Amino acid sequence: MIVVRRAAGLLLALIAGWLLWGGIHTVNLIVSRGSPLSDALFQPPTSIMRIVGTSLAMIGGLLAFLRVPFGAILGIIGVAVFVLLAAIMALSGAESVLWMDEVVFSGILIVLVGTVLVLPRD
Repeated sequence: MIVVRRAAGLLLALIAGWLLWGGIHTVNLIVSRGSPLSDALFQPPTSIMRIVGTSLAMIGGLLAFLRVPFGAILGIIGVAVFVLLAAIMALSGAESVLWMDEVVFSGILIVLVGTVLVLPRD
């Protein structure tokens, strides 16, 4: 079970890291087109939520992979922020093509963080 927990932690970190890169890349594109950084992050606040949520999930996944205490808790906080992002996007009336990826990845992240949270560390 320890191997499954560590593998889930590593997968959580890798997927969250990929999502983090996507969020940072989007902010870079917006800023390169002349918008201020504050507008890119907070208008609407989905970019900052994605960056914060995936950062916490990635760090939590790495800590779980390394068997460090509280890695699962940090991961669940990050995944909760990412799930909140998907819910806000869906409930705001945005086109489904804009938020469907977040919903799918939220489900995957929930399964991975749930695995890390339920299985014993040692």
